[in-house]
Amino acid sequence: MVEGPSFSIKEIFDRISGRPFNHAPTLVELPGRDLLAAWYGGSYEGAKDVVVLSSRFERISNAWKEPSVLVDTPDRSDGNPVLFVDRYENVWLFYVTMEGNWWDSCVIKYVKSEDGGFTWSSPTILRSEWGWMTRNKPLTLRNGYILLPIYDEDRWRSMVMISEDDGETWTRYGDIKTDQGVIQPTVVQLRDGSLLMYMRTGGKGGYIWKSASTDNGRTWTAACKTQLRNPNSSIEMVKTSDRNIVLAFNDSSAGRSPLNVALSTNDGCTWPFKKSLEIGQGEFSYPSVIQSRDGNIHVVYTHRRGEIGQFDRRFHAHGANIKHVTLNEAWIKS
Repeated sequence: MVEGPSFSIKEIFDRISGRPFNHAPTLVELPGRDLLAAWYGGSYEGAKDVVVLSSRFERISNAWKEPSVLVDTPDRSDGNPVLFVDRYENVWLFYVTMEGNWWDSCVIKYVKSEDGGFTWSSPTILRSEWGWMTRNKPLTLRNGYILLPIYDEDRWRSMVMISEDDGETWTRYGDIKTDQGVIQPTVVQLRDGSLLMYMRTGGKGGYIWKSASTDNGRTWTAACKTQLRNPNSSIEMVKTSDRNIVLAFNDSSAGRSPLNVALSTNDGCTWPFKKSLEIGQGEFSYPSVIQSRDGNIHVVYTHRRGEIGQFDRRFHAHGANIKHVTLNEAWIKS
């Protein structure tokens, strides 16, 4: 592990023929220490040809491989993939499929791999009720349970699903809401075992909101506003091996630039360290953040997604590749 400040940036790909729109990446470190990224891509957001794509970062070659299709539901739009490795080293991909024409018609599904992400099972429906969605990674709690953050696109509320039997069965808990709406929750377990949830705020909310649980996710406190800004865009947190928290977010209340990382050394009470990954015009959004076993922090995100004519879904096809940043805590503090 590099002791001093360290930062590097790569493109996972430049362009994908026939798939100009790519968005909402997720990232995981595989049992063999390669990285696996996934995102959704196609003609434009919500198009019937949108699939879940993936790419593997090979440690031996220090490069991302050519993207390939991981999930493709015929005549349906797939989206919001979430990667996860369980304690038995099975790799999970949670994702949603639109049964209608937009996100409020989604059902939650998953596929699993027992060989490090080379082959995958057939899709299984996790939740068939329309409008429930994934976005941020699950975590394995100290008691061994798996907690999957989810949200309701129709009512703009946040929830979690918990499995006590390594993913065989799942139970929903929580109904966290605000007047502005809060979705796409991200959860970490704190030093005292309690859970901290941060959420994207809808409308003109302007800030990240939070909730907490002291009973392993069964019940949650009423949501309250933090002092961290949010422009109605996705965020994600990770707990590091040093028991700090790294947050990736757009430090803005009005637009999806800049894209920042912040570091808290006191369980999210304060965030004294912030650094920009991207600044300037354009959209830099939907970060996914992990820490690999060598101590490095990895962030993948949508790079320059088109904002022209944002109410016409077809215009979201402009731009949008996926970038990968590697950094460490020393860089954030520097």
